[in-house]
Amino acid sequence: MARIRHIALVTDDPAKTAEFYKEHFGLTELYRRPGDTGEKGVWLSDGYIYFAILKYGEAGAPKLGPGQTSEMRGIHHIGFYVDDEQATAKELEAANFKPVPIPKSERSERTPMGDAVNLKYLGPDEVQIDIRSRGWNEAISFAMQRYDLTPVKEEAAE
Repeated sequence: MARIRHIALVTDDPAKTAEFYKEHFGLTELYRRPGDTGEKGVWLSDGYIYFAILKYGEAGAPKLGPGQTSEMRGIHHIGFYVDDEQATAKELEAANFKPVPIPKSERSERTPMGDAVNLKYLGPDEVQIDIRSRGWNEAISFAMQRYDLTPVKEEAAE
């Protein structure tokens, strides 16, 4: 059975949007990029699912994928953990869901989780679906080492 592992929301102000979800729903901040402002993105979690709040669509930004423009706002993609990536890919293609090509410029170098590239498909309403059999936990650990990311600080015990 597939499990939702992350949801990515596109917004103009990731830090402000993240504060809303933290304040009203108790989500925990995992990290932000850049570390001091979160201007490019803030990653939250409820303890089960990662919630990436991202900013796309700056001047000259490329199209994000078929059916999605750099001006889009809302859910950009949903990431699923699956038991078998290739079997899931075949199933999606047999149901006429099209793969989203990943430009070479966006392919990651090798990381602790393998090639670090999700298989991407356009689902209903052209919402992008990412599938992977492992790697989200490793991705966050790797990103915190690679980028200027700020780990969440535990609140002081009273």
